[in-house]
Amino acid sequence: TPAVPVSPGVSLPSPPGDTEPDGDKVCAVCGDRANGYHFHVMSCEGCKGFFRRSILKGVRFTCPLARRCPVTKAKRRQCQACRLQKCLDVGMRRDMIMSEEALRRRRELRGQRGQPGGQRGHEGLTAEQQELIALLIGAHQRTFDSSFSQFMHCWVSGDTPVPNGTLLSPNGTPLSPNGTLCPQWDPL
Repeated sequence: TPAVPVSPGVSLPSPPGDTEPDGDKVCAVCGDRANGYHFHVMSCEGCKGFFRRSILKGVRFTCPLARRCPVTKAKRRQCQACRLQKCLDVGMRRDMIMSEEALRRRRELRGQRGQPGGQRGHEGLTAEQQELIALLIGAHQRTFDSSFSQFMHCWVSGDTPVPNGTLLSPNGTPLSPNGTLCPQWDPL
């Protein structure tokens, strides 16, 4: 069963009826191909946008047929009142709609992430988080040998010739000058 994202790193099994037998996701409002959960319901981009615009504008739609119009992919544009009611009936939540300002800020952040150098630095991190990051970076810099000097006297077997003076173990494995196995040959 496909998973439903609840929060980053946490997901629950999809409720029945969200996917067709071939695995395509189906909009709970109109039956069109859905691309994910919007406002707490598996829905297509069209129904997502319609619901958002309708709620934000606060428009009151009226149905010419006593609220019994079919809402399908082909007929979803015929009666806005029935479409909005079906959005609510299947569980779309008004409280999950972001304001225009919040949406604008999120789009800006997403745009920054996609550009080189656009990642936000330490903004938004607590002082404790920044201190921990600095501590980890410092520890890494103190202990990591970027020159790889520990490997200077090691030779990998194979096509690489073993120069004169290199110590070999009885089975032909290269030894470092102090007579120990080179790090890449240490048993795990």
